[in-house]
Amino acid sequence: MRQRLPNYLFLLCLCPAFGASALDATDRRYMERLSKGGAETLREVAESLFLAGSTDTEVLDVAAEVLLQKYPRAALDRNAADAMAWLCRVLGGSGNGRYQAAVDEVAKNGGDRRLRGHCAKAAKTLPKNAAERYHAGTVDLEKLRHPPAPEVTDIQRVAATATGENPELATASATGKIVDFSLIREGMSSAEVIDILGPPTGQTQRMTGKQFQPFNFGARDLQRMTFAYQGSGRIEFSLRSAYQGVFRVIAINVDASESGYP
Repeated sequence: MRQRLPNYLFLLCLCPAFGASALDATDRRYMERLSKGGAETLREVAESLFLAGSTDTEVLDVAAEVLLQKYPRAALDRNAADAMAWLCRVLGGSGNGRYQAAVDEVAKNGGDRRLRGHCAKAAKTLPKNAAERYHAGTVDLEKLRHPPAPEVTDIQRVAATATGENPELATASATGKIVDFSLIREGMSSAEVIDILGPPTGQTQRMTGKQFQPFNFGARDLQRMTFAYQGSGRIEFSLRSAYQGVFRVIAINVDASESGYP
């Protein structure tokens, strides 16, 4: 018995690790938006994933499936081609050879010249002949678009009955925003932050002076913006490109004593 006990304990410790999901609320939200989004949403999510350096295969599998399903029609829409190019960049940036074949397929068969170029560049960064390759249809996008309704627990049912609510609607009625900075990542857009946390208590915006730099051809970091959330902290954004007009997270400062005022 003494000899078996260490092995038993070792396996016991490993069991929760196998059963637990590495996905957090932010990753699940990315997967939902990828499965449901149009060209504009796909581009925004892909850019956020690229800037965050995402390597989670569950999220990347969804990105790969969306890419393989939608790239044949991207030649008819410049915005769609741009979104597909960003998905190639995300998969290429992961460094995971699992997606080399998928990205290479778009590089060879994409109907848009620029899309083929971006995907060819991404494919070159990925190792070939990976043991596991992503195959079209591995992810069921329809299930992600229409997930089953969450089960109502006994506690929720009792609480809903006490307040006179329909217990089957109890879980869907909670729509309030929770200010949880752990859900925010560098590279997210200001619109994403508001969608997750709600509007800030206070907000400030300023020029950086970089508009006067002679070689700032990309018009980068011309403005900074700060969201202050009372009792939570501050989130700082940078206008990554004046041509796109999108502010993206560059710093997250948790501070329980934050007043929320500018």
